[in-house]
Amino acid sequence: MELVILSDHYPSAKMPGKGVFVYHLVQELSHFHHVTVVAPFRFNHLFKPRTLDGYGNERCKVYRPVYFSFSNKRIMGIDTGRWSRYFMAKAVYKCLKKLPCKPDLIYTHFLSNAFSGLAYCQKYAIPLVVASGESSYPPSLHALIKELDDLKTQCNHFICVSDANRKGLIELGFTEEKMSIIPNAVNYDLFKPLDKLKCKEQLGIPQHKFVVGFVGSFIHRKGPNRVIEAIQQLADKDIQLVCVGGKGNLQDNNFTQIIPPVPNFRLPEIYNAFDVFVLPTLSEGHCNAIEEAKACCVPVISSLGTSVETQIDPSIGILINPSNINEIAGAIRKLKDQSELYKSMVARLQQKTGEQSLKNRAKKISSLLNNIANV
Repeated sequence: MELVILSDHYPSAKMPGKGVFVYHLVQELSHFHHVTVVAPFRFNHLFKPRTLDGYGNERCKVYRPVYFSFSNKRIMGIDTGRWSRYFMAKAVYKCLKKLPCKPDLIYTHFLSNAFSGLAYCQKYAIPLVVASGESSYPPSLHALIKELDDLKTQCNHFICVSDANRKGLIELGFTEEKMSIIPNAVNYDLFKPLDKLKCKEQLGIPQHKFVVGFVGSFIHRKGPNRVIEAIQQLADKDIQLVCVGGKGNLQDNNFTQIIPPVPNFRLPEIYNAFDVFVLPTLSEGHCNAIEEAKACCVPVISSLGTSVETQIDPSIGILINPSNINEIAGAIRKLKDQSELYKSMVARLQQKTGEQSLKNRAKKISSLLNNIANV
């Protein structure tokens, strides 16, 4: 099948850490289909420096139509996001028309990309499947009446990563019968246990340190500063925090090592330097970083009241109120001090290895796409 993946959330040599979970799925889908990736690229990102490592081996043809983005803000009552969506959709449409082969199906990641592909799918009667993994659906979406109505008519199917995604789409007025839940998964060939002491040494961390790890954007929703406050409360000189990411600011302290976004193939060594992975997130679709940490057999501390509850049980981690600094601190202290509990979690994670296989997820999605495209 001629399959087009449409997503502005896709890595590049300039932004290797962006959308790596989409990249890994695309590489797996390329075993079943001839895949072309259309990854809209913001004009201002052209001026970012290229990384020497790249973002990984690419099995697909990737087009990066450039468009002008005006961000997504309200300035004097004006929604700048409408301008951004317009220019992105225009660039995508032009790129799709120039493809050497007409696609049998277009698969988009996130609703924003579905809006960009609508005009082409409508004109050429191309089936459209939307993968929806948003952490939440902002109220501003309800204002996009025409776009939502067009998407309700044109979209053949939604692939949700969690029940929370499914419920959010239903609240937006989409038909439940057009939805499937296929949770995010992990590449176990890449993410696996490694020698922890060697991994700590590579990061320049003393072996005796208890390493708390965080991977993600440095934003309020993800909660790295809540982790910092919890460690400050513990006042334990043997605890070190390693934060991988960017796009935000961290509170000043003397116990945090910051690692800028890195290509996904470099993350396993970093995860394996962690003793515990802590993510006090306020909302998620289905968290890829948690699945990656679990695959590296690192116990997880994360959030009650979110979709994370389906990813963690008491045998492999601790669920806390993500806004309660005392609970975050207490969970870190518990896993640091109670060695038998910690060892039992690591052992259970070893037993669960392979349960969330990316290869199996790609097979399920591929089968669904074949049925929709009738190929």
